[in-house]
Amino acid sequence: MRLNFSERVMKVFQSNDVSYNELKDLMLDTYTGNLVGMTKSEANDKIRSISRQIFGLGDSSSKRDRKRAYAKYGRDFFDIIEETLDITVTTGLKENEWFNYLVNYVNLKDGDENIFYNDSGKDTILSIALMGKRHHDTILQRLPQGESYEVKTDLYGVAVGADIDRFLAGNEDWSRLINAITKSYILKIQELIFAEVQNAATKLPVTAGFVDSGALNSTNRTKFNKIAQNVSVANDNADVVIVGTSIGLQEINNLIKVDWIASSQKESVATNFHIGRYGKYLFVEIPQKFKPNQVGVDFYNDNELYFFATGSEGDDKLIDFVDVGETLIDEITERGEANGRIDDIMKYEAQREFGATARVGKYFGKWTITE
Repeated sequence: MRLNFSERVMKVFQSNDVSYNELKDLMLDTYTGNLVGMTKSEANDKIRSISRQIFGLGDSSSKRDRKRAYAKYGRDFFDIIEETLDITVTTGLKENEWFNYLVNYVNLKDGDENIFYNDSGKDTILSIALMGKRHHDTILQRLPQGESYEVKTDLYGVAVGADIDRFLAGNEDWSRLINAITKSYILKIQELIFAEVQNAATKLPVTAGFVDSGALNSTNRTKFNKIAQNVSVANDNADVVIVGTSIGLQEINNLIKVDWIASSQKESVATNFHIGRYGKYLFVEIPQKFKPNQVGVDFYNDNELYFFATGSEGDDKLIDFVDVGETLIDEITERGEANGRIDDIMKYEAQREFGATARVGKYFGKWTITE
């Protein structure tokens, strides 16, 4: 049990006959749907009631009342929900199919070290793409076998003030609030990694049999299959996963009837994805998104499909991902002149530090769909 809550918050716990750990468990169980002896509606009402008490708000508080409450008691409330967010974000990453197949996940909060060793054999391209987060730059290093490297990390924030305000006002339930934050982090991490992977195919020393283009039809089926096979062979006959957007993956139907996996077989946090099989190969959908502040402009190219080797061990995977952990909600007091007058409610961010490294040295494939 945490002992650093204010006397005021402890009185709220006591008046509701609940401890911090019990409230945290209720928040998690409401999010996951694993409630016992209570309906989801009852759980939401209890969480919202306790939250309002911590803020000193009533059932019909105005926006002005809530803004004043954030200034006075926001830190008390954030201290309570930060650990819940920490758990849901970490769990959400681990339950995500895209991560399971491609990413070696390291959490520094769990005591892992941000040190990786290049133990690749002589036949592997010894390139490591270190992704700088602040400027989205890529630093390519050729590391001799046996040398170590560290993944650069940076701090990212997801605006949560408006969502919290809607929850307190009774316009959004707890699960939607937490799910919105979790998915925002997952999408941001995908964005960081694939921004670099999209250009990485040009760095392969051998592109023949690994990079090709054309319509997905019976004429090109053999060439498409050959890329998948070559990626597997180049990575010690590892399993191969095909990754693309929904539109791109749907084109595979022109090659063979695709075996789509039912939604009921997917984890709840990963509902963005469609999972399927093309022959012996599994494929995973990248949820399409628009570029920042450019509605209607796709971030990912629907015509690009990627073939990645997968492995059961971290050293066999394409991506090293470091999650520093410790989700923190903070008020942004300055964000440059352009945003200097943003609404007080919008100033609150859930912040988390992480970084990624793509092992460009592992052979992978790319197919560009043409008409």
